[in-house]
Amino acid sequence: MSRKSPKMSQNRPALKTEGLRVAYGDKVALEGLDMIILPGDLIGVIGPNGAGKTSFIKALCGRVNASGTVYIDGKPVCRGADRRKALGLVPQDIALYPHLTAKENLQVIANLLGVKGKDRAGIVSDALEAVGLQDQENKRVSAMSGGMKRRINVAAAIMHDPAVIIFDEPTAGVDIPARDVVHRLARELSDRGMAVLLITHELEQAEALCDKILILNHGTKVVFSKPVRILEHAFSGQREVVIRYGTPPSSETISAMEPFNFKQAELPTIWSTLTQASEVSFVSAFMMALRHRDELIREITVRRPGLTTLMHRIEKTGKLLP
Repeated sequence: MSRKSPKMSQNRPALKTEGLRVAYGDKVALEGLDMIILPGDLIGVIGPNGAGKTSFIKALCGRVNASGTVYIDGKPVCRGADRRKALGLVPQDIALYPHLTAKENLQVIANLLGVKGKDRAGIVSDALEAVGLQDQENKRVSAMSGGMKRRINVAAAIMHDPAVIIFDEPTAGVDIPARDVVHRLARELSDRGMAVLLITHELEQAEALCDKILILNHGTKVVFSKPVRILEHAFSGQREVVIRYGTPPSSETISAMEPFNFKQAELPTIWSTLTQASEVSFVSAFMMALRHRDELIREITVRRPGLTTLMHRIEKTGKLLP
C-alpha cells in the first residue's frame, strides 16, 4: 500500500457524481445528486432515517441500479463495472472470519481483491501497520476487542490502495473507545490523501472531524459545505439556550417559558430555544419570568447551535433555514 500525499492530484476529483439518481419502482430514494470530492477530503454524510444515505452508498458501490454518472479518480465508472479496485468499504458489521488470525483474514480478502500472490505479504503487512496492529497479526479475531476488530475491518478496506474509502455507519453499537479509534483512522487516511466518506449518526464528531458535510433529506441534497459555513448560514449568529430541570416542569413553568419559545428537547426535563439576544440579558429575563421557580433548574447552557440542533430542524421542517 503506497503512502500518498494529502495534496496528490488535487486538480482531479477522487469522486464526482453528476445527476446520480436511485429509484425503487415509483419511489425515488436519491434524486439528481451532484458533488465533487477531492483527494484528502474527509466528508461526513448525514441525514434522517430514509434520507437516501444507504442508496447513495449502494449507487457508488454498484449494488443498485442508478442513473447519472459516477467518476472515481477522474474516470467514469460504467454500470456493472467492478469497482472493488477503486473503492474501499468499511461496513457497519464486522466482516471477518473469527476463527482466523488478523493476518490470515487479510490474506483471504487480498486474494478476493485480486492481489497477486507475490505482492500479498507486503500489502497485508502494510495494511496492518497502517492501523497499528502489526504486532497482533497472529492473534485470532475471536480473541480481539471490538476496537481491534474495527481496525482490521479498516485494514481490509485499504489494502488495494483505493482512491475512495467509505465508512458506512462503522460506529453503530460500539463503545466510545472503539468509536474514537475508527474516527482517528478515518482522519489519518484522509491526511494520507485518500478521499474518505463517513456515513454517521455521530453528529458532534462529524462536525469536529469532517472537512465538509453532505446533508441528505428525502433523497435530495440539502447542503454540501464546510460545517462552520453550514451552521453560520443556518443560524446567523444565534445562540442556543438549553434548560435542564431536575424533574419535568409543571404547567405553570411551561407557561412561563412560552414567551421565550422554548421547546421540549430529547427528554421532558430538557428544553431549548434559539435567541439573538445577549446571553446575560436573555438568562436574566428568563429567570425573572420564572418567579421563584428557579430551584427546579439544574443547569442552564448557552452555546452555539451545532449539527444536532440543525438536524432536529431538518427532521421537522425539511429545511436548512427556519
